[in-house]
Amino acid sequence: MQQRSPNVKITKLTEHIVKFVLRDTDPSVANALRRVIISEVPTMAIDVVEIEKNSSPLHDELIAHRLGLIPLRSETAHRKSYTRFCTCDGYCEQCAVEYHLYVKATDGPRDVTSRDLQKVMGDDAVMPVDNSQDPILIVKLATNQELKLKCVAKKGIGKEHAKWNPVEVVSMRYGANIKLNQPAIEDLTPERRAELFVKLALGCSFARLLTICVAHP
Repeated sequence: MQQRSPNVKITKLTEHIVKFVLRDTDPSVANALRRVIISEVPTMAIDVVEIEKNSSPLHDELIAHRLGLIPLRSETAHRKSYTRFCTCDGYCEQCAVEYHLYVKATDGPRDVTSRDLQKVMGDDAVMPVDNSQDPILIVKLATNQELKLKCVAKKGIGKEHAKWNPVEVVSMRYGANIKLNQPAIEDLTPERRAELFVKLALGCSFARLLTICVAHP
């Protein structure tokens, strides 16, 4: 059996989306690549939360869960150590990033968002994904309610927990690789040509060309 070398061609690359075409390989290889992207790429996520004061409507466990799902920029995650392999006692700058949050609604109701997290230890690059127009909501406070906590972001992979998933979704589909008999097509009426092209569009899932799309949160 002749050995094939997979070929990758990037068709779209933005800050949030990567789209590429994978040729000369089997669907099993493309699916394996999809699974690796979801579950094996290391990222940073909030893993430990210590709540000191919480008079908000949400229980401590719900706030900790919401904090864990805040996406953090993880371009430098590959330089971090896994906490379980680090030689420190607990956590340090080599394996974690520490944030503090303290908000009190003294002047009326107030939203607590990802913008309120203040880094106190660790890599400056590991911060919540910036969305200045619409920061990520953690909880809403009524007048005189407050929230004070400390949290620690650690390195992990999606196989351990979904909060370490590096992407929002990874999808794969077959692309069309169609060869037409041009002389035969020229003999068809316009109606028959239109019918033929509709059938080709619906039946292109049998092609051997694979397209994988990756979207970032």
